Amino acid sequence: MSHSIRHSLAAVLAVCSAALAAAQGVQITLPPGVTGSKEPPPTVAGAAVPGSIDKLAWMAGCWQGTSDVDGSNVRELWLAPAAGTMMGVSQTLLRDKSVGWEAMRLYDEGNTVKAWLRPGARREFTMAMEKFEDGFVSFAVSEGDTTTRLIYHRRNSNEIGASFRLIRGDDRRGVDFSFKRIECSTLMGGAK
Repeated sequence: MSHSIRHSLAAVLAVCSAALAAAQGVQITLPPGVTGSKEPPPTVAGAAVPGSIDKLAWMAGCWQGTSDVDGSNVRELWLAPAAGTMMGVSQTLLRDKSVGWEAMRLYDEGNTVKAWLRPGARREFTMAMEKFEDGFVSFAVSEGDTTTRLIYHRRNSNEIGASFRLIRGDDRRGVDFSFKRIECSTLMGGAK
């Protein structure tokens, strides 16, 4: 394994480890200028449905997609399920600038799956799995009168779709992505 691939993997693992630690309640020192939130956590939207992280293995791999709203390019990496957990990271690029990142964790809790998300400098939140079928998963959380919903669905072995919605009454703002599977070396650098 080349030095650049080892370095890139180490960076991905560092982000994933920080996400896992935060999800487990471990105190993490935030970068200068970023403050932690003391707001109460959001509440789960609806009852969680049964499912297992192993049934989401179709999400594992490296993906690249384009937003239908602004043409931004999203690069996403999901590790295969292990010990009841899948770790993921993403980066959003717009006109050759990095405009966003996210640390993600899907994990078994009882007989269902939860999604923990840490988008950029914003506070993290946990979503309950509200729908689960072969090749389809939907997570949601409510805060006051707003529900946040995240959906992944498999189109085929090399394509998945993702939808993110903020729902308040009839207002359903959000974005859809079409992801294609790419060689992980494209994200990690170095030789294939």
